[in-house]
Amino acid sequence: MELTTRQTQELFALLGERLRLRMACCLLLAPEGLCVCELVEAVQASQPNVSRHLKLMRSAGLVEERRDGRWVYYALKSIEHPFYKCLRGCVETVCCCADIQEDLRRLRARLKLRRGGKCVMGLRAKTRR
Repeated sequence: MELTTRQTQELFALLGERLRLRMACCLLLAPEGLCVCELVEAVQASQPNVSRHLKLMRSAGLVEERRDGRWVYYALKSIEHPFYKCLRGCVETVCCCADIQEDLRRLRARLKLRRGGKCVMGLRAKTRR
């Protein structure tokens, strides 16, 4: 696979957006994939916003989707290319940031609710105080 500087620039720009970078860290934690509702809870963003960012990440070739019944799981693509391996390493390094660690903590708690490795809940209603 050959890359152009334009493609690499687009990938850096894509991950330069804070929410997408946070989502990429969450996706690294779950190589089997995450459904939108799990990402929504982890990064505390709206479902339409998370879905829009996933669509951008997918169109850039960074994310792939897998359907399982009514659920769609998103995962970082595993591309055997030195650039992608280095990019993945950079994302892994960023995952140690305090705010991303909070996202990952929420995600780990949400993943404990899976049954048979699958999401079963969908979006949880927010409780009013």
